[in-house]
Amino acid sequence: MTILRFDDFEMDIPARSLKRSGCDVRIGSRAFDLLAALASRQGEILSKAELMEVAWPETHVEESSLRVNIVSLRKALDGGNPYSMVENVAGRGYTFTVPVTRLSDHRAVGSALRASRTESLPNSCARLVGREKLIAKWADEIGAGITTIVGQGGIGKTAVALRMARLLQEAYDSVLFVDIADQAARPCTPIAEALMAGYLTSDILRKVVEGFGGKTVLLVLDGCDWSIDRVALVAESVADRHPDLTILATSREPLGIIGENVLHLRGLAVPEARQRIDDLATFSAVELFAERVSMVAEEYAIDGPRGIELAAEVVRKTDGNPLAIELAASRVADLGLENLVISLDRPLRTLRRGNRTSHPRQQTLRANIDWSYNLLDGNMQSLLGLLSVFETEFTKDAAREHYGFAFARSDFEEAFDGLVVKSLIAGQQRDGTYAMPRLIREYALEKHAEGATATLSPSLEMEFAARDDEHQRFPMSLSTRASMRPFTANKAA
Repeated sequence: MTILRFDDFEMDIPARSLKRSGCDVRIGSRAFDLLAALASRQGEILSKAELMEVAWPETHVEESSLRVNIVSLRKALDGGNPYSMVENVAGRGYTFTVPVTRLSDHRAVGSALRASRTESLPNSCARLVGREKLIAKWADEIGAGITTIVGQGGIGKTAVALRMARLLQEAYDSVLFVDIADQAARPCTPIAEALMAGYLTSDILRKVVEGFGGKTVLLVLDGCDWSIDRVALVAESVADRHPDLTILATSREPLGIIGENVLHLRGLAVPEARQRIDDLATFSAVELFAERVSMVAEEYAIDGPRGIELAAEVVRKTDGNPLAIELAASRVADLGLENLVISLDRPLRTLRRGNRTSHPRQQTLRANIDWSYNLLDGNMQSLLGLLSVFETEFTKDAAREHYGFAFARSDFEEAFDGLVVKSLIAGQQRDGTYAMPRLIREYALEKHAEGATATLSPSLEMEFAARDDEHQRFPMSLSTRASMRPFTANKAA
């Protein structure tokens, strides 16, 4: 007997029955066969030829028949959401993206238990391109205690944490998800109440700690940077009293707790300039862009040398950032690939339209970076704007030499290290240099030009001008040096 459970669906293949939350879902026989094939091989990519053989084993049909039935299936499962359980993989076929559990004859008890374990986890239907091996490795290594996934905004921390939680859920009595930034979405639990309380008292902390007694729990805390000091205190209090509890957090900086295991999530793999690409899957950033384009603008499917070349240029200009790549794919239908590449010289202006149902901080690239910027103190905001004039890698010593005079020494050190910790400056692995991601740099340049950082005194203005003239000592390009004076003038104004 083959019975599959995914999300809130239960599919009895021999009985040809599909139920959602106990209610029958009516789909055509061809769509049912396609769903059975895809769900039975969750995560695998089935070619169009394979799927047509499954649904029309004795009949030759056009590929359009397959597309019609896939559309029908998507509508039955999730209303045709473009980020569907059934995703198109550009040039390769289709894949089923959500976790699937095979149930035995005692499935009624098992189903109820699994439902209670997963009911607090948000749906996450989109396939995580380029992350499968990393997620499996991290999920295998995670244990009791506090683990924090850290990375730049839009890098995919929440999606990775949710996929890890679904892989791990069977080992726990309960899985609890709390979105720190979205008060309306927080479950009514002691820990959610502690995070919302105006003042954190010992009684509130005691209720949180007692709320986890006697159960094995996986607690997922998403977006901790929004209230990181409070989250750190609550998480540490709970972990200290419940050593078997597993806390999986996401944040743009570590919680800073003793014993915290920090996992750094990087951007997707991006080809070097003019690097040859024979297969879209060679670089995960290119694969993601091609897949998302096929979902929102199928007539612009990425194929042929020129299309792949343009896709590679898009992902280079977006730093391999998954959110930026998805926003770029959403603009292909109205801009075309050639114009999209040109427009990405100013990505903040181009990547301004996303999924309306996403959290506001994920709907545009600017809103996503605003979220990080608004959490910085004044010194960090000032230094971010000043460092944006470095077009390439720079050392901390160079940054201190040219801009340290604008701060007290301890303030400069704290601000610089804070920008690194908060994922706004990327530290290089070997040579001790740092770099500002392209998307962050454009944002910081705008803020610097607007005078969003602290106004310079006349003496500091003269100091900047003097250092600007020392071309032989500046580790910047000529164009960057030339760009500094207008910003300095704006600051003085």
